[in-house]
Amino acid sequence: MNKFQLSFFLLLSGFALQVQAQVAKTQVVRAGARANTDGTITLYWPQENYTGTWQIYRRNTQQSDDWGNVVTTVPGNQASWTDISVNPGGEAPEYLIAKINTANQSEALGYVYAGNNIPEVLHMGGLILLVDSSYLTALRSEIDRLVNQLRSEGWMVSRLAAGRKESPAAVKARIKAEYNRRGGNVSTLYVLGHVPVPYSGDYSGQNIPPPDGHSEGAGNHTGAWPADCYYGDLDGEWFDSEVTRTTGSGTRLHNIPGDGKFDQTKIPGDVELEIGRVDLFDMPAFSRNDTLLVKKYLNRSHLWRTGKLSTVERALIDNNFGSLNLASTGYHNFATMFPPDSIWDNRDYFTEQKAKPYLWSYGCGAGSYTSCSGVGNTNNFAADSLQNIFTILAGSYFGDWDVSNNLLRAPLANSALACFWGGIPKWYVHHMALGKHIGYGARLSMNNNTFYFNGQFNFSHKGIHIALMGDPTLRQRHVAPPSNLIAASTNNRVLLTWTAADGDIDGYAVYRYDSARNSYFRVNKGYLIQGTSFYDSSNYLQGRNLYSVRALRLETTNSGTWWNASGGPMAAVNHTNSLTPAFAPANFSVFPNPTRGQLQLQLDEAVQQAHVRIFDMNGRQVLERTFSASTSTMELQLGHLTDGVYTVQLEARGKAPAAGRFVKAGN
Repeated sequence: MNKFQLSFFLLLSGFALQVQAQVAKTQVVRAGARANTDGTITLYWPQENYTGTWQIYRRNTQQSDDWGNVVTTVPGNQASWTDISVNPGGEAPEYLIAKINTANQSEALGYVYAGNNIPEVLHMGGLILLVDSSYLTALRSEIDRLVNQLRSEGWMVSRLAAGRKESPAAVKARIKAEYNRRGGNVSTLYVLGHVPVPYSGDYSGQNIPPPDGHSEGAGNHTGAWPADCYYGDLDGEWFDSEVTRTTGSGTRLHNIPGDGKFDQTKIPGDVELEIGRVDLFDMPAFSRNDTLLVKKYLNRSHLWRTGKLSTVERALIDNNFGSLNLASTGYHNFATMFPPDSIWDNRDYFTEQKAKPYLWSYGCGAGSYTSCSGVGNTNNFAADSLQNIFTILAGSYFGDWDVSNNLLRAPLANSALACFWGGIPKWYVHHMALGKHIGYGARLSMNNNTFYFNGQFNFSHKGIHIALMGDPTLRQRHVAPPSNLIAASTNNRVLLTWTAADGDIDGYAVYRYDSARNSYFRVNKGYLIQGTSFYDSSNYLQGRNLYSVRALRLETTNSGTWWNASGGPMAAVNHTNSLTPAFAPANFSVFPNPTRGQLQLQLDEAVQQAHVRIFDMNGRQVLERTFSASTSTMELQLGHLTDGVYTVQLEARGKAPAAGRFVKAGN
């Protein structure tokens, strides 16, 4: 734990004592971010006449677990701050905003993963699809379609199967063997079906209390709980030799040495794999068997990730725990996704979502395995047709999800594609507002100790119970893909043609597979293709070549702007090229950057002829010039361009195409 985390945790420990006297909304700095045309990022939050200050921290990479020192301190009556040090088109920074009172104590926190013109992600990572073996025949076509869809989006997929009567230890051994076979290049585990459920823990009033607080004599929700995190923790030590706990209300929760249930109540290490499970076994309220319910889920998921399932980008919070901070999970995450006028906290969960579509919803209240006071119950999910994609539920018992008609799994049998027990502890999925998939936030939430505020609710952070119900690869926005890609070798070039994607897009990008690096790279760097055909003149690799084409759209959310890429159809071609391979790209720099209107391109060496094109953030060409004389310096007059971030592409005779970025500012 670094110095900042330790000192900040001590502040939060004192802060947590005041939770009962405050509501969830006041525990959160409901911050968002705006990507500005000059390449900067502005953070903003609700205006208030606050006598303290706002302290802002920043980490510049997701690989860093250190917030570092305060970047700036903002007066309490100020409701925004602009970061001028951002690299547009680079990696997105993440911000922590702390509301600090005059006694130097933290009263509220907010986190924003913000970006300006963040490029598309090509390689999602390695994924293991772990399938309930009873589905291999009955759902073969749906599973094949899912695998093809995942691969088109950039996932490197392996398939494993597991029987329902196997031991969790045997299943995990196969997961680890596949992980090792792929050299550790696996980030995600998608569990499809009633794969054996690991149990672990010694939840008790004598040890760590049950996350929902129901210790001996107060519900007896003690002992071992479902622990899918076991499958994702590949190097932690899990034992079944010490715990004896039989106070739980049912033998399912009892834990004794040698029974196959593990001792650990906290995740022993960090979870390496992002985990999500789609398990609709034993949900009789829906009058369908689990095979059919999972089939319906996979069909909805396919419609969502191909842009054919529509919704309205807004969120609903139905908070029935006014004196607790559980709903702060909703307030925080939703603030980064939607503007304030698209977040509603005075509407009923079921009434609203039966009548109107909501992308996200949150509901909490006193609970049982199948009900949530003030929200509804599993029978409501079975009887009513809701219009919702992602939901969060919190209350007693339904975080222990391996029971009949469990409320946490019920939304997946209705309309939702993902659900989790948010608030016990707090969850962090705000990265989805900038294009990340939900499994990314699930893993962060499982591993979070004090880096993000964990909520301080019954010591539930790092608990073995933390689990995502749903497909871990889902994103908040998906773009409809193009189709019918055809590749043909002709006149030393590769001609690509395809059928246009449905919906609003900004253009297309072409990618070619590099077998030496086992990855795709973008061919049309710095600009987008507006039609449905493209000649690749830069391919000098003879033999079999693999191409993909994706539709791109520049997305704007309450966390900034990012390029969203669809899945991509793939096509192979046997290519012949009799020309001499291309030379290296021309090295050039641009200055001044930012520029008020005059831009100079300086090459490392003179070229005989150069062709310059400039594209705006949407990939539209705004300027084109040809320099025919030998030169190493080119000047461009750009006073007519609006302020913003632009890409300049240079094609010089005898050189491969090269690209760079600059900012136009000062109009």
